[in-house]
Amino acid sequence: MLVTPTPRHWALLGYLVLVWGLAFYLIAVALPVFEPVTVVWGRLTLGGLVMLLLLLARKGQLPKGRRWWLRLLFLSLSGNILPFTLIAWAEQTVPSGEVGLLMALMPITILVLGHWFLEHEPLTVTRLAGVALGFIGVALLLGDEVLRAGNTERLPGQLAAVAATFCYAINGIFTKRLPPFDVVAVSAGSLCLGSIMLLGPVLITQSWVSPVAAPGPWAAVAVLGVFATGAATWVYFTIVSEVGPGFLSTINYLIPALAFAAGALLLAEPVMLEHLVALVAILAGVWLIQPRLRRKAEPSG
Repeated sequence: MLVTPTPRHWALLGYLVLVWGLAFYLIAVALPVFEPVTVVWGRLTLGGLVMLLLLLARKGQLPKGRRWWLRLLFLSLSGNILPFTLIAWAEQTVPSGEVGLLMALMPITILVLGHWFLEHEPLTVTRLAGVALGFIGVALLLGDEVLRAGNTERLPGQLAAVAATFCYAINGIFTKRLPPFDVVAVSAGSLCLGSIMLLGPVLITQSWVSPVAAPGPWAAVAVLGVFATGAATWVYFTIVSEVGPGFLSTINYLIPALAFAAGALLLAEPVMLEHLVALVAILAGVWLIQPRLRRKAEPSG
């Protein structure tokens, strides 16, 4: 049963906006010396340690039973391993701010999938218009790359970023359909499981010569792991389990703008007209798909 968001939920939402909005910048800082899979492994390992410490402090236990560990496997794949790796891989060829713009598609994919797999998520005419606007915004970004003298160097990375939004949407739907669970235990279990699964690929692909004298990338991975993965995973599960993925999708008003601004201001990434038009189109689509949330929020204002 969905509950009305409280000030606590809005504060948690603000934290996610900050750490996830800056995550694209931090990934770009880490990539010059770390392989994408190494960045992801660092995030999961440090994040898992944070959640394990919190679990121990609460005297909790990891989930038990074959069924729960299968659930943790799916949560780790759909919410951590696949989207994190797709995003990091995309940023090798696509500016971090543009990847952040493409992430704005997530609430739209959640709505489309939620219509079929969740109750109380009808596709009204207004929401369908929002879905169309969102995909128009994405098409502006992808279409510009395809039409620019046949240069498709960034297209695979852009498509990888779009695929990551579907991973997050599937993860959000799956989380909402789970039976009641300890968010700290599930967060710790899914992150640690993901870290173990990626250890082999990291040992095979990563050279440890360049990273030795690279404090900036090390610091970026540390912040990603502790704040944008460990603490943020707990916040994410808390919001989804208490309020639902629909409320969580409201972060996508600000995350794309923050990611784009960080890329432009801190990394000197180019700002082009199609980026701004795409941002307006996507965020307008996000606004249109959430009339129910706006109506519920008005009396408390």
